[in-house]
Amino acid sequence: MPADLLLVSPPFLSGSLPSLALLHYPVVVKPDQFWGGIDGFWSTFMIRVGTPTQFHRVVVSTASQQTWTVYELGCKSNLTITNKLDGACNDDRGYTYNDTRSTSWKRRGYYRLWLESSLDMGGNGLYGYDNVGLGGVGEEGPTIKNCTVGTLISSDFWLGHLGVNPKPTNFTAFSEPSPSFMTYAFEQKMIPSVSFGYTAGVRYREEGTFLGSLTLGGYDASRFIPNELSFGFSPDNERDLVVGVVGITANGATKKNLNLMGAREQFTMFIDSTIAEIWLPSDICDLVAKAFNLKYNNATQLYLVDDLLHDTLLAENASITFSLGQRAVTNKTVDITLPYAAFDLTAKPPFRGLNTSSRYFPIRRGNQEKQFVFGRTFLQEAYLIVDWERQNFSVSQLTWQYGAPQNITAIYSNEYAHLLPKPVVLKKPLGTGAIIGIAIGGGFSLAMVVCGIIWCICRKRRQKRKAKRNAQYATQGDGTGKDATTEKFQQVGDTPASPTTKEEETTNVIPKAELPADSVRDGKEESLPSPTVEVENNERQIFEMPGDFPVRQEAGGRQLTEKESMVVRERIYNGVDPNETPAVSPLTEEPPSRRPPLLASDVTMFNRSMPSMTNVSPTTPRTPRDGAFLEAGDTFFQPPVPRGGRGVADDTLLSPISPLEGSTDTSRRRFSYES
Repeated sequence: MPADLLLVSPPFLSGSLPSLALLHYPVVVKPDQFWGGIDGFWSTFMIRVGTPTQFHRVVVSTASQQTWTVYELGCKSNLTITNKLDGACNDDRGYTYNDTRSTSWKRRGYYRLWLESSLDMGGNGLYGYDNVGLGGVGEEGPTIKNCTVGTLISSDFWLGHLGVNPKPTNFTAFSEPSPSFMTYAFEQKMIPSVSFGYTAGVRYREEGTFLGSLTLGGYDASRFIPNELSFGFSPDNERDLVVGVVGITANGATKKNLNLMGAREQFTMFIDSTIAEIWLPSDICDLVAKAFNLKYNNATQLYLVDDLLHDTLLAENASITFSLGQRAVTNKTVDITLPYAAFDLTAKPPFRGLNTSSRYFPIRRGNQEKQFVFGRTFLQEAYLIVDWERQNFSVSQLTWQYGAPQNITAIYSNEYAHLLPKPVVLKKPLGTGAIIGIAIGGGFSLAMVVCGIIWCICRKRRQKRKAKRNAQYATQGDGTGKDATTEKFQQVGDTPASPTTKEEETTNVIPKAELPADSVRDGKEESLPSPTVEVENNERQIFEMPGDFPVRQEAGGRQLTEKESMVVRERIYNGVDPNETPAVSPLTEEPPSRRPPLLASDVTMFNRSMPSMTNVSPTTPRTPRDGAFLEAGDTFFQPPVPRGGRGVADDTLLSPISPLEGSTDTSRRRFSYES
């Protein structure tokens, strides 16, 4: 059944709360005990149309929003001036309607019968507005004024119908839509919601004849087996009650679970009680025909059944099961099983051009999805509940209990939610698994509570024993005599000291407090005195040496000469001899680098010309590694050797001193000038 419904059963409605008087009870439309039609025998319902009342036997249409009646011209024996009415046709078609006899009729005009156009069914009808009531004589139900009524002549629709779809009818784009019968009934407070429950009825059951059942604003819970699957409306306005078919199987005495889906995994079908047959895909029709040895008649496009095949299928006790679901939403499915008796229908002329009555198997071949339809044949074994307001519906397997009392349950609109004491939602009883789960969970919770109580009791007992032991330890130091350490403290004064030292040896260090330790002894030694003695506990003072930072040694700061700069560059680019002795130590003081003043006696006069030197270039070293020995034995910063006294010519006093004169040091040959 649809989910999230406000459902109320009749005993609830009999309550004494004031708000219940404002609630409306569902309308149960009584069947008229008649079985009619040319495509089978169908349970019909009596309606009243016009003023004065004209009675009509009709079927229920879940796809139509209008009330259809057979026009009187549809049963004229000859279309002449006399227009004699064919009585047999009038009775067989559920009585005809004459608009000229109704004073409440408001003519609208002729329009096309758009319903079932996808199945190549149609015709034209005279439309207008008139009063429509439910029930026959003695069973009158509510009457709605100005309902949309269509009259028909076409034999494609042999009986009229009562449309339970709430969609309005649009005749033109320049006029307001005409409300449906269901909408009027709800707006006039005749039903509790725009909803219904319906099954077509059967007369082949051994238990007895079950007439059709129609409940407006609710459903009869005694007619079906509940399930948890609910379908949502299709977005197609012309095909709203669509179900997914996820499986079709055939069973019988000689076949078990025969798959009739073929290569298909799923397809959709529209539930429409306007027609009688079940329209299936052509490939599935071929599989059904093969399973039951059906023969297709091309002239009538029907699967006709002769007497021999009929007896065979009865002996086979064949059945077909349709598995319905919505795989895109849920994995739940519901199975609707139809026995062969549900397919054992009799067609009469002029249905599908037949000249004589014949049994037929009511499946039709569809070539496109909009032609796949579940008709009244399917609703013989299925109960349909539709809630138009909440846009969901359910399909359930019928239950067969002859004479069972009705259980009419209301589906209340959201407008009445505030009037109900509380929403009564039909719930399925808990399953065995749920009951076992609840029992296990409850037992586990109880065990946890018991364990917690036991733990608290044990913890409290341990705390009591611990407090008792602490009290015993405290009385050993405070009882009849005082502790030796306490006595010593009192003798010394406020300054505590070790009990084994003299008063003059006391210290400011407080000894650590210790509890007396009683070892396990023989019972005979309990009376012997055993005073507590502690080892002397004078802590040693910590002494530290004074910490002096060493004097920081720094190298003498001066600016490097050009020569020293070049030496540094030589170290960077040519490398450093690991065996050489560093010229300057950062830990030794460097003697003053300032030269002593030059005296006149230190100057020696030489010839103007440079002394003759062989193979010596003042700028080119003798060997590639001469520059690496510049630091070893360098006498550049040493005082010069005293030279001879004065007496040279005056013109040679200003001659430069050659760095190569009288020197054999090869490390200085690289430089041509010095400052």
